[in-house]
Amino acid sequence: MKVLFLCGVFGKEMEQDLIRAAKKPLEYSANVFQEKMISGFEKCGTDIEIVSAPLVGSFPNASRILKFDAEKYHNNSYQYVSFNNIWGVRNFSRARVLKKKVKAFARQKDPRKLIVVYSPHTPFLEAAVYAKKIDPSIRICLVVPDLPQYMNLSAKISMAYKVAKKIDIARFEKLNKYVDSYMLLTEQMKDKLHVGNRPYLVVEGIVDPDTLEKKAEARGAEEKYSVYTGKTNLRFGVKKLVDAFISIPDPKLRLVLCGKGDCDRYIADMAKRDSRIMVMGQLSHEEACRWISAASVLVNPRENDEEYTKYSFPSKNIEYLASGNPTVAYMLDGIPAVYGNFMYVPEDGSEGALKACMIAASEITAEGQKKRNAAIAEYFNKLTPGYITKALIDLNYAS
Repeated sequence: MKVLFLCGVFGKEMEQDLIRAAKKPLEYSANVFQEKMISGFEKCGTDIEIVSAPLVGSFPNASRILKFDAEKYHNNSYQYVSFNNIWGVRNFSRARVLKKKVKAFARQKDPRKLIVVYSPHTPFLEAAVYAKKIDPSIRICLVVPDLPQYMNLSAKISMAYKVAKKIDIARFEKLNKYVDSYMLLTEQMKDKLHVGNRPYLVVEGIVDPDTLEKKAEARGAEEKYSVYTGKTNLRFGVKKLVDAFISIPDPKLRLVLCGKGDCDRYIADMAKRDSRIMVMGQLSHEEACRWISAASVLVNPRENDEEYTKYSFPSKNIEYLASGNPTVAYMLDGIPAVYGNFMYVPEDGSEGALKACMIAASEITAEGQKKRNAAIAEYFNKLTPGYITKALIDLNYAS
């Protein structure tokens, strides 16, 4: 069979350019997810073609890149496309070039052709549907890490964005009728997407098998770093995390914040008052992973207080747990109950409950964490790239 992975992945050859141009956080979690899916298809021995319109923030608000020039970058695995990156024009430009790119795949002679579309990003889905109209035998599998209406959770959203998003969602819903199967992050997504009788998988994340092996032994807790990586947005609970940390008197403890977001001014002000707060800003994924590995406690302060949490499984929870370090996080509606055995979960949404949980996590013994890690490793075996991509192929072409 032949697989076309239609996505927004970007390679190391452009990473520093994207960081320098970024005005808002890069989608690192999305990039890692796509890389792991690609590795899974390769492990399955699939004849895979990867076409990418990298997930670059639009100009001028999110990125300084006016036009993404694919010819500047070479990658042996990914076929990049060039596009106009101006907000309001960007999606039309991306859809146009992607349609041209998928035409050759659509015309290939093979009885089993699958297009895997990463995320409900309208240009990706438009290109996939275009290919399906050329060859109706093509199956489209949509990977849904986030629903389109919840992709921007910033505290301030302009009226122009709201209007554009409403139009985009209407367009997506028309294209969604052509999707044959789904890979969802939470069970509740199927109702919002009107999956109906179409086959679907629920996969909350992807974990490298190498990571599972590395975390078999619990690491020591000599370091005193409480670490958060990701968007430093108010709606993600970052302000509460800072306030809870400040109330912990331990002079050896440090709070490491890696990322950018709408809480950055508040964080900077608090860092002036409390020198234990370390503001790292936007880091590469490798740099963020080093902090995750060095942490004594990892904290995701996103609360279960809005409707979108039914349709969300934070990828950082998977990454944090896979590190082998104690993880503090809330049980969102979209998170399977088994994760309550893996994480330290605050009793309620109060600052005091978060503080108490952070202290408790920091006090776990090495033996106690080792037992948790063994249970996590056993569960994560079904979240490896090869396992998931094989299940996805079987979902569409059961033998």
